[in-house]
Parts: sequence; structure tokens; C-alpha cells
Amino acid sequence: MASRRICLWLLFMIITHSVGEDTRSILMSLITDSKFQCANATCLPFVHIITSTIMKCQMACLAQIYCRAASFHQLTSNCELFIDMSDEIAHMMTDADITTMIVIVGTRFPPEPTTTKISLTATSSTSTTTSTSKTSSSTSTTTSSSTTSETSTTSTTSSTTSSSTTSETSTTSTTSSTTSSTTSTIPAQCNTTYRAQTTYTTGTGPFGLTVADVNNDSKPDIIVTNVNSNNVGVLLNTGNGTFSAQTTYSTGAKPNSVAVFDINNDSKPDLIVTNLNSNYVSIFFNIGNGTFTAQTTYSTGAGPYDVEVVDVNNDSKPDIIVPNSGSSNVGVLFNTGNGTFTSQTTYLTGTTPFSVAVVDVNNDNKPDIIVPNSVSNNVSVLLNIGNRTFTSQTTYLTGSGPYGVSVVDVNSDSKPDIIVANSGSNNVGVLLNIGNGTFTAQTTYSTGSLPLNVVVVDVNNDGKPDIITGNYNSNNVSVLLNIGNGTFTTQATYSTSTNPRNVVVVDVNNDNKPDIIVTNQGSSNVGVLLAC
Repeated sequence: MASRRICLWLLFMIITHSVGEDTRSILMSLITDSKFQCANATCLPFVHIITSTIMKCQMACLAQIYCRAASFHQLTSNCELFIDMSDEIAHMMTDADITTMIVIVGTRFPPEPTTTKISLTATSSTSTTTSTSKTSSSTSTTTSSSTTSETSTTSTTSSTTSSSTTSETSTTSTTSSTTSSTTSTIPAQCNTTYRAQTTYTTGTGPFGLTVADVNNDSKPDIIVTNVNSNNVGVLLNTGNGTFSAQTTYSTGAKPNSVAVFDINNDSKPDLIVTNLNSNYVSIFFNIGNGTFTAQTTYSTGAGPYDVEVVDVNNDSKPDIIVPNSGSSNVGVLFNTGNGTFTSQTTYLTGTTPFSVAVVDVNNDNKPDIIVPNSVSNNVSVLLNIGNRTFTSQTTYLTGSGPYGVSVVDVNSDSKPDIIVANSGSNNVGVLLNIGNGTFTAQTTYSTGSLPLNVVVVDVNNDGKPDIITGNYNSNNVSVLLNIGNGTFTTQATYSTSTNPRNVVVVDVNNDNKPDIIVTNQGSSNVGVLLAC
């Protein structure tokens, strides 16, 4: 078997140069019908991309100076790039669909850096970009070359590491600050849509997530609920998409979700948190500079899971909407002024609603309630009929275990559509709005394993909103690009830490490109994937 594999090895060189200025090359071994296996059983590719040919997969590896191996899937055109480069030839997995390419040590020119991991608390970096045009070569038994017109940009980064620890105390509530450590598995070099994540330490079991400017410095900050620490953490943006250590505020038991909204009309955004095991919602008023009061609580139903803050009765005061997962209903708490709220009014949903969206889906200028029901395998639409009331639910079938939901117009017809993460089916369902708040049957697109959250945002600046999911069991996020008419590409995935739970997509470093922020529940950190 080993001799057969050795006979299959074909050597080829990929070369790229820019008219007498720069020459880059890799000597690689090519192994057909075999899948690369890392020495570490938990090793995963650091990026998945779709490339039309094996040559472009080779070029993608060349462009990433930390790439050590690549596997090209012929049927799906999926190109997987790996950092881990142990000589695992004896452990290759047979797969007739896959061709694996391994960089031969010492043949990359210029040589790769010797450091492949950076640990830092705060980073200052400068980068220089060099544009190169690519010439590639591949061989069967005789080397031949062909020139392509593709252009890539590479960047060289130098960084300075520093660390700091802070502690803060609020006069109205006890707060604590934890030292934040960040880790980047890939440097600033980037040839994909998103860079590898940088992580920031949170409390235990980070769960809910939102990103908003809470200290009025025009830089969006990270707010995360730590479900096993029973607190909410605020990580202030210190510039260029880097964040301070978290400052925490005590919540109820199992804080699941957080929203940020100015609910008392003082021009300072407040925190609203649902507490799963306490059966209430907490409000933390912003007292300036991104610091908050102790919580004020309002009762909900059993197991409040998610939260939205929207003015649903047209009185210019934002109201609180909460799906009560244990009560199988949705509760609406109306704002009575100065950030105080009525007792909840409830409306029946399907069984075990885990999330909620509040959007006008029938064009009557009244925001409606949309709730996925994870046990009923459907999504409920409750139309707003005015005077603080909603219709009984109308339901639409989804996949198995619908969990997260977004309501966004994805096919440019000015009617908001429903996009739901089907956690048990490992896909997202798109239900197009056909008018008057009615919807088509879902069209599904595959994601990673156990997608629990879905966000719909234009990430590639083409004017069409794309789908982003966090895949809890796959330890990655999926990006599905909108190709028009509400249809989407096959997913591209980006690695996270363990158990990505919630995802937000927003520009955190002021480069006008939306970044991905994710809570990694199993790793007790939050990951920031900056857009390239």
C-alpha cells in the first residue's frame, strides 16, 4: 500500500512573480484518491473555500504563507487548507473524490515564518501589501506551466505584544473585570473573506451576544451573557477592532440573551437580559461611559430565551418581546415611560419557542412577531392589529428543530422574508414572503452541524443580503452568499473555538466591511473574525 502511494506522488511547482520584484514558489507532493489527515485528531482545516479547479486550490495554499497542506474535493469544488503539517502519509484516508497536496518542507520561497501562533492581549501592527500576478505550473509526469491573470494581495505584519489588567467598581452595582487574553491562529495574511478569529476571554459559557456602542465613542462594543457565570460582560472597543477585558454585571440565573437599546430616552443605550432559570428579564440602565446600574427585573413566563426591543404600539417607546420557551408563548411588556414596563401580555406559539424577530411583514407599518418553535418544527407569524394586540399565530413548516430566526428581504421585492436555522436538519430554511404576510414553503441550504443562530447581512458589498450561521457541533460559522432572487451559494466555513452559540455581523474596526463576532460557549471566549 505504501509503495502504491509513493508511486502516486507527483512533484510540481507553483510559481508567482511580479516582473523582477518578487518570486514565490512551493514544491508540493500530490497524492490522488486520498484525504489529508492531521497528526492531531482534533485538527481541522483553517479555511474552506470553493475553487473551480485544483490549480486554484493550489494557488490558495500558495497565497497563505501558513498553509502546509490542501485537499481538493472534485465533486463539490471544496478546497480545504491546513496549518498542521505532520508527515501523516501513512495515515492518509482513501477517498476517490479527493486529491491532497502537501508542501514539501524547505521548498517554499521565500521561506515561511517560524512562528505559527500568536498570543497577545493588545496588539499594534503595521502591514505592507505587495500586489503579485500569479503564474502556476502543474505536471502529470512532465512539468508544464500556464499563466493566469489572477491577482492576489499579500501582507506582512509585525506586531508588538502588551498586556493590561483593569478593575472597576460602580457606585450602584458591584462590577468586576477579568483579564482578557486573545489568540490568533493566523496572522494578518488573508486570502479569504474573513481572517482567522481573535479571541477574548469571557465568563463561563458565553451565550447571548450583541454588538453596540455603549460608551458613545462611535466604536461598537461587545456585550455577552455568561450563562454559567450568571452575569453579563461588557468588552469595550479600544480601536481597530480590539477589545478590553470584560466588565461584568450580575444577572439572574442562566442569562440567555441580551439586547441593547435606549429604553428610558436619555440617549444612552441600556442592557436588557433574559434569565432562563429565573423567569424574568433584567434591565441595566446606562449611567454613562459604558457603565451600568444594578438590574431591575420584570417577570416573564417560564424559560425566557431570547429578547427583542421594538416599539410595537406606535407610542415612540420601545417595548420588550420575549419568547417563553417553557410556557410555549411569547410575552410582550409595554414600555410605560422612563424605562418602566407593564406586566407581560402573552400570545400562544408552537411548542418551545427559542427565538423571536419583530418586523413588519405585511406592509401595514405595524411590527409583527415571528417565532420559530423548536419542538413543533414550524414558525409562527403573529400579525400586529394595533391597540397592543396581535392575531393568533399562523404557522409554516420548517425543518427539524428550528432555533434561530432572521426576517430580511433576501430577493429584493421589498417584502421581508423568513430565514430560520433548522438545528436538527443541519440547514437553513428560506421562506419567501408572497405578500400580506404570507410565505412560501421553505427552500433549504446545508450548513454545518447544529446551526443555532442565523444572521442575514450583506457581507460582500453586492447589495444582496447573505446568510451567516453559527454551527455548534462543527465549531465553525457558515457564510452563504446571495446570488440573486433569494437563492444562495454553497456554504463557505470559517473555524471558531468550541461550540459557537450566537453570531453577530457588524463592522467593528471602521473599515466599512462587516466582521463576524461569535460567542464560543465551550471555550468561554468570544471570537472576532475581521473581514479581509
